[in-house]
Amino acid sequence: MINYFKQWTAIRWIRLILGVFIVFQSIDNELWVLMIPALYLFLQAFFNFGCKGDSCSIK
Repeated sequence: MINYFKQWTAIRWIRLILGVFIVFQSIDNELWVLMIPALYLFLQAFFNFGCKGDSCSIK
């Protein structure tokens, strides 16, 4: 389990932190629709999907 998290990049950690932050904000403000982007960020962090191979990098 620890080896799984050692392989994470900074972007994956940022996605996870943003997901946690959005969850707490949505609970605090009772904006339950914000759980959708929070869930999306969690899934991106744990399954590492998104921009692969710099396909969506700004040039």
